Amino acid sequence: MTPHHHHIDDSEFAIHNRKEIIFILEDLVRHGVMVNLAAHGDVHLVTTVLGVNPEANQVYIDVCGDNRLNQKIAESDYVSFVTQDGVKVRWHSTHLRLIPMTDGGDSFAMLIPSVIERVQRRQYFRLTTPQGSRALICKIPAGAEIIEANIHDMSVGGIGVSFRGVLHEIFSQGAILEGCSIEFPQVGVVPMSLRVCGKWVSTATRSGEQVHRIGLEFVDLSRGAGNVLQRYMIQLEAEKISLT
Repeated sequence: MTPHHHHIDDSEFAIHNRKEIIFILEDLVRHGVMVNLAAHGDVHLVTTVLGVNPEANQVYIDVCGDNRLNQKIAESDYVSFVTQDGVKVRWHSTHLRLIPMTDGGDSFAMLIPSVIERVQRRQYFRLTTPQGSRALICKIPAGAEIIEANIHDMSVGGIGVSFRGVLHEIFSQGAILEGCSIEFPQVGVVPMSLRVCGKWVSTATRSGEQVHRIGLEFVDLSRGAGNVLQRYMIQLEAEKISLT
């Protein structure tokens, strides 16, 4: 049995930006995320990423206590990695080296991958977005008017928005909303189509004004728009990490 050759390059979740790749790998180090390693010869190992050295272009992976197994992994011409929990991060290497560490033990070393896959499935990963002056606004055409809805959370699958006032008839369950757009900081306006997938109403104001919360799903989001979305979400996560 051999490791599955997952074609990361063709994935809609593929990340090629070196800085983003390094940030994601360093995040795995910070949180001690468990990683499943698979190599040729039905070799499997649960390991962790020990460190990343951008200057040396190296990623360091923990070894196991079985030297023969470590040698098999080092001799394999294809080794795949996938995180166990949460947001799935996948990458692979065609060559791992066994190197001595300063503490007297060994580790695997590999080149920083040129591409990784970061799969954020909508059902288990949603990111709360900033509010106030940094709030993102989704503009939704509704006949002759433009509804400006406040985005309160997002994922790679869709967004949650809220707005006050009368609920327009365009927000029927399953309806496709075309000509929508979100203006991202430092990027600009990103056009998109959205599908209504949920509606909630609450009366949060003293005057009794209705506040509508709508779940919207992206429809045929372009690769460029998807990349902007992922970069924005990674930036938000980085900011949250720096504040903790």
